[in-house]
Amino acid sequence: MKRTEIITKLTLMVVLLGCINSCTDLETTLYSELTPDTEYTTENTQIAAILTAYAPLAGSYGNNGYFEVQELSTETSAAPAKFGPWDDGGIWARLHRHEWENNAWFINNTWNMCFSGIATCNRLIEEFEATLEDPTEAVNELRALRAFYYFTAMDLWGDVPLVTSFAEAEASPSRTPKAEVYNFITSEFEDLITQLPADVGGQYYGRWNRWAAMGILARVYLNAEVYTGTPQYQKVLDLTQQIIDGGQYSLVANYMDNFTIDNTGSSENIMVVVQSKTSGGQFNMHMRTLHPLNRATYNFTDGPWNGYTALEEFYNSFDDADNRKEIFITGQQFTSSGEPINDPNGAIEVDSQGNSDPDGTPLIFTPYINELFPFAFSQSGARIGKYEFENGIALAMDNDFPIIRFSEILLMRAEALWRSGGNMTEAEELVRQVRERAGLAAISPLTEDALYDEIQRELAFEAQARTIMIRFDRFTSTWWEKTITDPNKNVFPIPTAQLNGNPNLTQNPGY
Repeated sequence: MKRTEIITKLTLMVVLLGCINSCTDLETTLYSELTPDTEYTTENTQIAAILTAYAPLAGSYGNNGYFEVQELSTETSAAPAKFGPWDDGGIWARLHRHEWENNAWFINNTWNMCFSGIATCNRLIEEFEATLEDPTEAVNELRALRAFYYFTAMDLWGDVPLVTSFAEAEASPSRTPKAEVYNFITSEFEDLITQLPADVGGQYYGRWNRWAAMGILARVYLNAEVYTGTPQYQKVLDLTQQIIDGGQYSLVANYMDNFTIDNTGSSENIMVVVQSKTSGGQFNMHMRTLHPLNRATYNFTDGPWNGYTALEEFYNSFDDADNRKEIFITGQQFTSSGEPINDPNGAIEVDSQGNSDPDGTPLIFTPYINELFPFAFSQSGARIGKYEFENGIALAMDNDFPIIRFSEILLMRAEALWRSGGNMTEAEELVRQVRERAGLAAISPLTEDALYDEIQRELAFEAQARTIMIRFDRFTSTWWEKTITDPNKNVFPIPTAQLNGNPNLTQNPGY
């Protein structure tokens, strides 16, 4: 088991499928007949309750909303409309081209992830304070999780409703200015850092401790100029130094060990979203990126859906000597017994320009993608293989999804030094450590392009690409199949379903 308490996994498996509901009014439904007075009588039942507040993360980080808006809208990846299932009325092409609709499911799902999580945190905080003799530890954890949900919401939508109560919450809260939400997030984390446990692993695995809070707060401060117009690089430097000096985390020797089937032993993963292959389909990257015929490669119980691919330019940005290039799957595909796989459709597919797949029948993944929409070749695009695929699994993967890693701490510190004109020797040394692990030489001088590229390569497909691009003022630039340069697209629209359910919500500019 990935936690010391079996109740942890059991609780997650029960609640994952039931927790993501429309949350415009920030209310949740209780799924138990137990009352708080009788439910929270043991440590296990308290932990089980707390874990329900984490549950919305598993689906959205597992490719049900948040991953899509953070990665497929950027220059790292896309979901080309391959012959077969990945048309969906052009929704994926519109996401990549920044033509997304206000009611796109991935935007609404991510809103629900944030606000269902916030509502559950608010409810549990009040119930614990009313029933536990000493609710401090449990309440602190929930406050940290709530602040993280609010950080995610602020990053995606700017002004969002700021509600910190449950029983007395407004039925239809209006949006709070982004500056106030930012102040709430930072003040909560600042207050909690010394109060959260310093313990690592065990029952604290995948839950908020002080190191995770410090790391996320450093990320908030690194993006402070985007959120408030005022940089906070010294605060980034202070927090990252504390994490480094704490000695609890370190770079693992092999980059890919952070993303294995059982990655609980990684000394680098500071905070993760716990996933389970028995959850019914939460984290399903194998299904979303591989070709249906790859079922024979890994003996999957179902054929994958042939969707997400890396963009060719992003793939080519990795040096051939960079061992992180292993995150991509390219070339001839084989069965588990070593037989080459052939795709009969490869010989007959013709795109909108009248071009045929140059590879023909052999199932060969190539970095080149002929077009985004409407007829991408079924075999085109390097596939996302960052998260190890387990032989014989069904719809869900067991790999825990990293929210923040120690390598990001090093890179955040390097970026803060670079942006503030600090010690460039130290900044280059921090980047060198990350690159050396990848089998690459140091970079000197450390330019903006070099730093940006290194951050994107190191954190590829960890649901951070959009936020990084905005911080470097590149999300409004152009790239393959994307020509819109509207700065309004730096935030997403308030989902139509939420506007319809809450008359006090207003839409973001440009939508």
